[in-house]
Amino acid sequence: MRLGALIVGAALTVLGSLSGCSPRALPQHELRIAFPIDPTSLSPLYAFAQDQIALDLFWCQTLVGLDEHNRFIPILAARIPTRENGDISPDGLTITYRLRRDVRFADGAAFTSADVAFTYRAILDPSNSAPTIGDYQRIASLRTPDQHTVVVKLRAPWAAAVRVLFAEADEAYGIFPAHAFTSSTISRSSWGQHPFGTGPFRVTSWRRGDQILLEPNPYYMPQPKLQRIVVRIFPDQNTAFNALQTREVDVATLYSDNIEQASQIDGLRVTRTLENGEVAFFLQTAAGPTQDISVRRAISHALDVQALSKAWRGEFPIAHSIFPPPVVSWKSRAVMAYQHDVARANQELESAGWHLQSNVRTRNGQPLILVIVTNAANAMSNRVAVLAQQQLAAIGVRVLVKAYSPSVLSGPEGAARTGNFGLLITAMIGGSDPEQSLNFTCAARSGGANFSRYCTPRFERLYAEQHGASNEREREQLFDAIQDVIHNDIPSFPLFDFVNIEGVNKRVTDYKRNMLRYPIRAEDWDAP
Repeated sequence: MRLGALIVGAALTVLGSLSGCSPRALPQHELRIAFPIDPTSLSPLYAFAQDQIALDLFWCQTLVGLDEHNRFIPILAARIPTRENGDISPDGLTITYRLRRDVRFADGAAFTSADVAFTYRAILDPSNSAPTIGDYQRIASLRTPDQHTVVVKLRAPWAAAVRVLFAEADEAYGIFPAHAFTSSTISRSSWGQHPFGTGPFRVTSWRRGDQILLEPNPYYMPQPKLQRIVVRIFPDQNTAFNALQTREVDVATLYSDNIEQASQIDGLRVTRTLENGEVAFFLQTAAGPTQDISVRRAISHALDVQALSKAWRGEFPIAHSIFPPPVVSWKSRAVMAYQHDVARANQELESAGWHLQSNVRTRNGQPLILVIVTNAANAMSNRVAVLAQQQLAAIGVRVLVKAYSPSVLSGPEGAARTGNFGLLITAMIGGSDPEQSLNFTCAARSGGANFSRYCTPRFERLYAEQHGASNEREREQLFDAIQDVIHNDIPSFPLFDFVNIEGVNKRVTDYKRNMLRYPIRAEDWDAP
């Protein structure tokens, strides 16, 4: 599960059609997208944020993907491997991918199993320093018996394998064109500056900090309707929204502070796509006062999520589970939000030896002080932090709010990765399988992905069991049990399920994304 980018703009000046300006002439069959990231590379191996992964999928396709209903579909694979069709062995250790025979890269070369094998080697090549390789280390061997067959042997049964490996997952490593490289050390190749693959588009120009131009892959079938996609780089959200209003771009992300304003702009529609993402407080479980379960329980009862929802203006649904709704394919047992009960919160602190003196909880002469860490660029999360500060003060907890820039917060030495906080508010975007909505494993503590530093034997056992589940119903029951464990131990306090809200020019047709923000049939998109 990855750190989400939730940068909320302040109130903006109404421009464009609201100010009476005449509409500007727009180029036909050209889509202009406001993009919040200035990439360091266009290689899928180095895509850290959800938006960048989505961008890479325009040119590098995966074997397996998701449609607009978040159902698994074959993309470069001819069919989804299952036990029923014989492509997954009875013991779950061998997966056979049968590849499509009608696919070509944007330079005309045929796509074959050699490209999948090359991509696998590139992911694991230490010289490339790919950020996430753990899933691919589960592979014991990868063979290519012929040009259209890939056989993967796993080290141990893994129920999520087909949904994760070479798939539109938390990391969507699309297939590289092996013939475009002299070795698997792709970090030294110029391909990352003008990448191409089997996708509907290829990169023809990249002006760093300004824009990326995409044009159709001439060998892609059916041919894309768009003649060009212009990706305009706007790290500042105010600037991106202004560009949307003045029709300099056709698509831009909206936030709780500007949704109402956007809905009043002529010629613009507001789209909402429920994502496999959640905004939550992560509670530190390995150090400080919050390592005590009684303190975490007190916090869970002191926080009033209904009152906190004012911070996001009610634009997102309050979360009731650690699993966001789109990823739950089964009838998950509902785990309700923590009950707001100040009296019970006070009882928990008293039982843990934190006694109220002059409106401040103390134990052994030390005050109960918590640090809430937040993203300085995110106005909404800062509002949440201030409201939480007030709610916790009501039970005698002193709270310090520390806001860091996004790069500092999520950097290697930042508070999010080092665990230097009592509570951290952040967004997490999961992957295509329920297990990718969980970042509470003991192993994830070392890389900083397990923000809470949570580690318990019961969670580890259940998490390991779902890997080897022989059927989906058994796996679903294990996920329900995992949900109960997390709810009881409170390493996180869910706030709301994340919705990708975009302003889209009404001239744009067939524009769709799935729960991971990944493009759906971009070849059908158009801007007549």
